[in-house]
Amino acid sequence: MKRGPGTGIATAAAAICLAGLWGCGMFSPRDPVSGGGPGAVCLTPTNALSVIQNVQANYGLEAGKTCYEQMLDPVFVFHPDAADSIDAIPANPNPYANWNRDVEVDSNSALALNATFRSVVFDHEYATASISPDGRTQVRFYAYHLIVKASLVPPPDTLFQGLADITLVRGATEQWSITTWVDHRDGSGLKSWGYVRRYIRIRQTP
Repeated sequence: MKRGPGTGIATAAAAICLAGLWGCGMFSPRDPVSGGGPGAVCLTPTNALSVIQNVQANYGLEAGKTCYEQMLDPVFVFHPDAADSIDAIPANPNPYANWNRDVEVDSNSALALNATFRSVVFDHEYATASISPDGRTQVRFYAYHLIVKASLVPPPDTLFQGLADITLVRGATEQWSITTWVDHRDGSGLKSWGYVRRYIRIRQTP
């Protein structure tokens, strides 16, 4: 399936996000349930899109750590863009090694404790979703941008953009979770979500 370039970020959209209005992406909050903590919306993941909504609402948010962790399957793995992987830092030449659920949970927790502002937006699906014949596995292709203000992420970088290929599965409990996240740069020149993850990890384990 061919990937297309991500679209640019409209000034108005960024302004809305910076204003702290969560519903500036392709989703809006609905029917909060327990799991996200005070002030966080956590949907029961009875369909794949609920998982994506929960990521948007809870990634990097202290009140949403539990909800975000619940969206990660035990076999979760993260794969960076090849260029991000090659563009290593001398003190830590392989910062993405063995990026499993435990690493993702630690990274997200560190960001949540450190961030003074974060906004996650899945702008649109840049390719048609791939759905297995039995309907229990989906790969969805999102263009995203996020705003992160945290001392773990070096200034002046605050705005990040790229593409995410996210594999979701419906488990034995009929709830959905993420098994694989493949990250891509999008040609915009902005740094990716993988860059954010990398910097958080190396700051934790220099």
